[in-house]
Formats: sequence, C-alpha cells, structure tokens
Amino acid sequence: PNAPKLFNLDVLLRAGLNANNIGNDNSKLNANLDEARILMGGEYNDRLSYKVRLRLNRSFAPTSQDNGSAALDFAFLKYKFGKDNKWAVTLGKQSAVVGSYEFENNPIYEYKFTEYVDRILNLFVVGGMLSYEVNPNHSLNLQIYNTSNHSFDGLLADNGYAVGDLGASKVPLGAYFTWIGAFDDKKFNTKWSYNISQFANDNLNHAVSLANKYKTDRQMIYLDLQYSFYAVDHVMIGSSVINDFYARTGVNKTLEKDVVYKSAILRYDQFLADKWEIALKGGIETAGSNNDEELGNDFRTNYTYFAALQHKPFRTQDLRFYLGYMGNTVTHKNFIEVDKQQFNRVSLGAYYTIPVL
Repeated sequence: PNAPKLFNLDVLLRAGLNANNIGNDNSKLNANLDEARILMGGEYNDRLSYKVRLRLNRSFAPTSQDNGSAALDFAFLKYKFGKDNKWAVTLGKQSAVVGSYEFENNPIYEYKFTEYVDRILNLFVVGGMLSYEVNPNHSLNLQIYNTSNHSFDGLLADNGYAVGDLGASKVPLGAYFTWIGAFDDKKFNTKWSYNISQFANDNLNHAVSLANKYKTDRQMIYLDLQYSFYAVDHVMIGSSVINDFYARTGVNKTLEKDVVYKSAILRYDQFLADKWEIALKGGIETAGSNNDEELGNDFRTNYTYFAALQHKPFRTQDLRFYLGYMGNTVTHKNFIEVDKQQFNRVSLGAYYTIPVL
C-alpha cells in the first residue's frame, strides 16, 4: 500500500473576462476572479486525516454563532476506527453532508450556482459526523451541526428583520441523516439526505434532498431534487417577497412561517473530442407558503442556466479554457407587482486545480 502523505496543497482558481447583462442599460465588461481557494490536507496514518480549505475572496471576520468565518470552507479532523476502519468520526468545520452533487462538485466547475446551494443551504457547518461504511459502495452518515453560522439576534438585525413573536432556539442545531451509495461499478451514485433543524424556538424545519449522478470517462450527468419546509424562514427568500407584498417595513418586517422551497437541478457534461467538452446546466426553484392562502404555492420561481464550451489541453491536468453563457431569471405570480429580475453573462476564461504539493 502507498505510504500516507502528511501534506498536500492545491490551489483552485477560476478567472475570466465577463460581459454582464448584455443588451441592458446596466451592461458592463469586466475581468473577474470568480474563485480562489487553497486546499490543504493530509494523512497521519490510515486512521487519522485532516483537511482545510480557505476562500481567498471572502471575509475572514468571525461569524457570530460558530466563531468561524465565511472565508473558511472547512477545517476538520477525521478519525477512522473499528474493524477494518469501517467507522469514522469527523470533527470541526466541514461540508454539510446534504444530497447535492451541485455542491459536492469542485466549485470552480460550477459557473453559476442555484439558489439552493448559494442561498438556502448552510453549506459549511461546525459540528460532528459519525459515518459507517456498510460495504465499499454504501455508507450511512449522521451529522450534527449549527443550524446557522450566525446567531438568532445577529441574523435578524443584520438583515433588518424584527423579532416579532419569535424566540431564539435553546438548541439551534440541525441533523443530517444521509445515505451515500454507488452502483454499476461506481458509475451510478446516489446521495440522499433527510435534514431536521431548528432556528427559532419550538419551530422545526424539515428537508429531503435526493442527489443522483451517472459518470463515465467521457460524460457526467447529475440530477438534484430537494424539498425544504421552513417552519421559520431564516433563509429569507420567501419572507422578502411576502413582506414586500404586504408593504411591511421596520418593526412589522418579520420572518414568515411555513415557507416551502423546491428545486430540480440537472447538469450534463460531455466530451465531444479528446480535448473539447460541453457543459450544460439548468435549474428550476420555487418558493411558496403553506401559511398564506392568498400567495399560496410557488409564488416565486427562479431559473438558473448555463452552457459552456471547454477546452482541456492536457489529459492529466485539471486545466480548462472556456467560453460560456450563464444567467438566471426570477419571476413571480402575476398579482405580485415586481419586475422580472434577469441576469446574464458571457464569459471567456480559464479554471485550474493547481497541484502545488
């Protein structure tokens, strides 16, 4: 067997020349550093390992709940134990073990994230995870974590919401129960999760996320499906629309109850030739209310999409040059008087996972 390597260092970069909002009055051309992350990790032996990833274009200020920062994606220790090392415990700031291949994908590959990954999920959480490898193709995982990286009072105050009749949870924690599976010589993969969490006292949130992926040497396709019920909408996407609809401001602007988010996200990557590849992605996401009969289900819909042509000059290097179109469109039910929100971008650039050490 290979000897463990104590230290590895990768740099993840994506940068491009962007033409934003083409055809609109606010269109502009700019060069942008979309992603800049440093990934460090290693193995002390066959049982103990660690990983740390920093995002260089995010704030290093500590967050109010977990004393981490937005710049720190994760910093954790993983210890395997038991017969054949089938059990593992992971402690520290870590990736949420949620059913989402969009999130699990290398972030430099995703030209445009959906709102589910970018705004709804708490992606990088402080907590602990217990994992059990049933066999080489299937594992079961239980992760306990902070529901939000920000405190109850801090999150409301920072976003201009009044507390209203809500109270901070005495146990502001969440739990993921996740099955990760592989079939057909690991070509077909699943990552299915159920989540229960609490942000405000006596109000439980529930979510089911079903991620499915098929991958070969020349193609990859994933389909992520999710349903999330927020007893108190600390995500604030639905709450923002509802408060605007009823013209609530100041002390009347509160987090809504019983808000539902649903999404379906499909991505397809295919090599057309040895060095040329296409990447296509589309997502549809809705926000609705189980509590407001006037607004009802799916009063807000977000469409996310991109198409890119990619050139991979070296077989053994994760370097690609790309030309892509990406964007999103937000629409509301016709009785909500909000202009359709639309963003689009044409981008020419490159991304590279640089294996420094």
